[in-house]
Amino acid sequence: MARFHKTIFLFKLLGILLAFLLIHRIIFMIIFFDQFACVPFIEFIKAFLIGFLTDSIALLYFLLPMWLVLLFFDAQKRWVRGFALIWFGFGFTLINILNLSDIGYFPVTKKRMGGELIDILPEVPALLVSYLKDYWYLLVLLIVFIAAAFFIFRSQLRQYKSVSQPSRIKLLDFLIVLFLFGSIMRGGYGTRPFMPFDIPSLVDSRLQWLASNTPFQFLHTLKNETIRVETYFEQKEAEHIIGFEKQFKSGGFKKKNVLFIILESFCTERIGLLSPKIKGYTPFMDSLLANARTYPFGMANGRMTIDALPSILSGIPAFMEKNYCYSNYNNNTVNAISSLLEKEGYSNAFFYGGLKTTFGFENFMNINFTKNYYDQEDYNSEYENTGWGVDDHLFLPFVAGKLKELKQPFCASLLTLSLHHPFPVPEPYRTLLDTIKDPIRKSIKYTDLSLQLFFAKIKQEDWFKNSIIAISADHTSDGLNLLECNTINAFSVPISFLAVGDTSFNKIQQQSISQIDMYPTVLDYLGYDKPFGSLGKSALSDPHPTVQYSGNGVFYIYDHPYQLEYDNNTHKANNLLRFNSDRTVTSISLGGENKAISEDLIRRVKAYIQVFSYRINKNQF
Repeated sequence: MARFHKTIFLFKLLGILLAFLLIHRIIFMIIFFDQFACVPFIEFIKAFLIGFLTDSIALLYFLLPMWLVLLFFDAQKRWVRGFALIWFGFGFTLINILNLSDIGYFPVTKKRMGGELIDILPEVPALLVSYLKDYWYLLVLLIVFIAAAFFIFRSQLRQYKSVSQPSRIKLLDFLIVLFLFGSIMRGGYGTRPFMPFDIPSLVDSRLQWLASNTPFQFLHTLKNETIRVETYFEQKEAEHIIGFEKQFKSGGFKKKNVLFIILESFCTERIGLLSPKIKGYTPFMDSLLANARTYPFGMANGRMTIDALPSILSGIPAFMEKNYCYSNYNNNTVNAISSLLEKEGYSNAFFYGGLKTTFGFENFMNINFTKNYYDQEDYNSEYENTGWGVDDHLFLPFVAGKLKELKQPFCASLLTLSLHHPFPVPEPYRTLLDTIKDPIRKSIKYTDLSLQLFFAKIKQEDWFKNSIIAISADHTSDGLNLLECNTINAFSVPISFLAVGDTSFNKIQQQSISQIDMYPTVLDYLGYDKPFGSLGKSALSDPHPTVQYSGNGVFYIYDHPYQLEYDNNTHKANNLLRFNSDRTVTSISLGGENKAISEDLIRRVKAYIQVFSYRINKNQF
């Protein structure tokens, strides 16, 4: 075996590092096992086998200078060992940071983070202390992994001894390494290199994030590429299927004030009316939603706050790997609700208690909603900054005062701040709610009390009596485990419309709706009768499906009570689910008596995908 001395040595090093990433994957599986529990055992085997490939690709790319130096030069030389150790320390530390830190973020995004990590780097310093406080064990694991790997790696380098080889054997040894490493880095010899999009077709899509890893996902989503325009149908047919072009029948345009309230992380699981186990923490929200037009089967169109703003205010769902606000489409001209109502004489404003620079909110608002942006810098009073900005019990009454000053009619939007990690509860509420020990439940109660303060103030105003208020959470969150982990609950948020004084508009609705349907619903209610285009549909019309993007080419289309999983890479439906009254799901056959349901949902999800890809590339939203 001395003939292939370098090959054996390098693959031995790779094998040792793969063992560390295998432990990462096992930790990931254990922590989030409740999300994978109903998956057949054979799929776990497949996921771990694919995991070896994704781990190998990540290790070869992130440590590429080290591998090249060890391949081309004698590893017994001091400078070679020194360079290899330095690059190993840098590259392997980065791999560990990406993989382990994402364990803390996975409950929120329900996916491995990719290139968007670079976009959110400016937010990291403000969150680092609270993140480390809650996930201190990840820091311990990071130190242990790096220290152990560095010790073993240095030991292997010291033990390495050069052997004398004929030139032809040395060349052969060299070529074998190049060929094998090149094959791994490409992921085989298919028509194209192995990509994250290939994973769902090889394993159960519920395990795609177990099979992947954050460094691998990061590598393949760094490019700010345009998305492929799909051609399932003639474009006019695709747009007809989803009803892209709209013009509502109207008995007259009611110039009511419009207020969107986007609640940070206040997902279905955290509303007592929709999740009985949390009753007692949301008495105000429960009474508010019970007396409004509320949709218990509301769905988010993304996984992060930066996805919710385009979805709710502009009707642009998160159908890409990149967040829309960070994509190369972010300067597109969008006929959002603000621009449509501005032509009708409406003024606009946006309120957020954090900084304008957070996640690029200001840039999106300037282009798509309003330049009248009120943030923590506009709040002049003293306050205790325990989280991202001005706490809700202070900022929401401030917003109430500013709404009173707006020229009517207005279209305004408010994004709350609380109920986000690290779940800060300021005084005097910290003491008042001291009996609630769980930080998430305490933050839920605090947010509910803050909203009660807000509504107590605005109910006294004249504008309130002539308004429609649209309410939704920005995205789902984890931490309470009150609902079954399934692909519907993973996007489930409350969506509600409060039309003040309209008692005919206060019934619970048993149909599907998503965030992109919110502004068409508002326009329909107002009696807006001019033509416009939107992926969303009015929830006041016939029931219609909603579409969510899970990542890596997998889409979910949900038409209560059915949800279909569609892989846009293989162009196949993978699964059909029926959503039960207890918010659990049952897997049912795609064929047989369900064939008509499956075919209809496949046709519709293809149309949504095509229209989105065409319109966003043509800048025609």
